[in-house]
Amino acid sequence: MFLGKVVGTVWSTKKSPDLEGIRFLVVHPIDLDKEPTKNIVVVADRLGAGVGETVMCAYGKAARTAIGNQEMSIEAAVVGIIDRVDIQEDLARSDELIEASRELRAGDNGRR
Repeated sequence: MFLGKVVGTVWSTKKSPDLEGIRFLVVHPIDLDKEPTKNIVVVADRLGAGVGETVMCAYGKAARTAIGNQEMSIEAAVVGIIDRVDIQEDLARSDELIEASRELRAGDNGRR
């Protein structure tokens, strides 16, 4: 699993039949090292996460289990919308993770 920030939504009018009715989000993983990540991940979402929120995502079988269909053509899915992350700052190695934790403690996870 990984934590990430929802940065966008994917719109697709033509897709595999098993993906009908599934919402897809663009998620920027929160890097656990000091190097900034440039990756994005497209994830399936049945929980209703929105842009700006921090989410917990799973890959593979765990993602398909969260969506409810092991035969579905997905590789990643939102399995939780994060309300708060508590980080022991003196032990954390990632400035980005520490900042994300501070934002979640101070705010409403992007819900405005």
